[in-house]
Amino acid sequence: MDFSWQILGIVFAVNAGYMAFMYLLQATDNSLPPRHSLIPGTNQKFIYMQDFHSCSWGDFIAIPLIVNAFVHLAVNGFINSWQVPLLIVVAVVDGLGFWKMCLSKDHKPDQGFPEIGKISRHGLSHLPYHGAGVAMSLLIIWHLAVGNLRGPVLYVALLGGVIYISSFVADIKSGNFDPLKKV
Repeated sequence: MDFSWQILGIVFAVNAGYMAFMYLLQATDNSLPPRHSLIPGTNQKFIYMQDFHSCSWGDFIAIPLIVNAFVHLAVNGFINSWQVPLLIVVAVVDGLGFWKMCLSKDHKPDQGFPEIGKISRHGLSHLPYHGAGVAMSLLIIWHLAVGNLRGPVLYVALLGGVIYISSFVADIKSGNFDPLKKV
């Protein structure tokens, strides 16, 4: 399949628009504690979207590089009728699983889940984004395995994967994904 810079540009623009929407929800949520304030009863800082490597480098750069492969596959007719319902089911299950995980008593509060058992408007907006990203990534892996994904489209997606994994590891090393630690 031929690589399209136009598709890549559109994917980056749509992703940036949704990211801006999520940032706007975060910025206008007056119920959130101040950024970097201490979470009550802990020595951990309350972090916002821009504090996560996976929300900056990962979501702004890596995700569009990965989703570009999915859109190329779709435009070229490789996403078929049985894959669309599967995509929706995986996205919903992932979104609900992410919600359940972040509502747990051990989840460190952040801009999406500011208190134990509470979700913010930003958190709600992130659920479909997370679910769709996971679902598209799984279908990309499927198409890679069956040989439908190769050449520049594949290399761009792999670059996105490396960037995302690196940003995720940076979040782990920085403590952004640490569980809640009461003092």
